[in-house]
Amino acid sequence: MSTGRREHLPVRPVWLCRVDAHPWPCGAARVSLMRQYVGDRTSLAVYLAPLMHDAIDLYQLSPDAVPSPAVLWDRFFAWLDVTRRSALF
Repeated sequence: MSTGRREHLPVRPVWLCRVDAHPWPCGAARVSLMRQYVGDRTSLAVYLAPLMHDAIDLYQLSPDAVPSPAVLWDRFFAWLDVTRRSALF
């Protein structure tokens, strides 16, 4: 039975959220991921690392659309740092 909730997953190769069209992981995806990996940010980072790698590879198909490494870092990892999280949401 469906709950009507749609998961905030990436649309590849553009790496936008399929629900709200924000850069993935969007705010809702980040909240969901933090809930799934509560107390285990290391495992969350291990989960996100290959996704960021895929994003880098897929962006290479369209070099004009490649965000800087700093932008990709912020999108995939910087928000895991509790001290910076409030500034990134």
